[in-house]
Amino acid sequence: MGETHCGARNPNWKGGRSLASNGYVLIRVGVGHPAADVRGYAYEHRLVAEQVLGRPLLEGEQVHHKDGDKQNNAPANLEVLTQHEHRAEHRKHERGLRVPGGPNPLVQCACGCGSTFPKYDGCNRPRRYVSGHNPSDSPVQRKVLAALDAGVMRVALVAEHAGITVRAVKATLSRLAKLNKVRRVRHGEWVRHG
Repeated sequence: MGETHCGARNPNWKGGRSLASNGYVLIRVGVGHPAADVRGYAYEHRLVAEQVLGRPLLEGEQVHHKDGDKQNNAPANLEVLTQHEHRAEHRKHERGLRVPGGPNPLVQCACGCGSTFPKYDGCNRPRRYVSGHNPSDSPVQRKVLAALDAGVMRVALVAEHAGITVRAVKATLSRLAKLNKVRRVRHGEWVRHG
């Protein structure tokens, strides 16, 4: 039977550092360490932050990487934030969500109906269209219907004739189909109804 090689005697030993599946660096600190998991590893960024603070992190304190690099655990790159502050910091860069308490400017509906509304909804998600509105007649609808007076057309050609985006044309055609003013001939091709 071969001898068991633990720690530094194991040929796969990486100095007690490993990369967690979430992208953060783990450091071997031993099972008895207060920040350790069941295997004896702790997140390096939390250990560095505790060392800089000179105390353990409090419940609810989060360590934020200023440059967004989860492996850059230099003390100058780390800052300790509350959960609320940390969430707000990440919202600035993710999915275009509004930072809680941030401005909520008025914007115009992307369909071209002329309606204005606050850009972010109650969950701070950005909106492009008025919620639940279905104007019966809008300038964009008139342009799309006028373009379709020429007969069967592909969406891109309708957009070109109407002078609006393909996205706006698709949304408008969907609305007009529900109002029974247009119908789809085949995939991507539409005609004015009746």
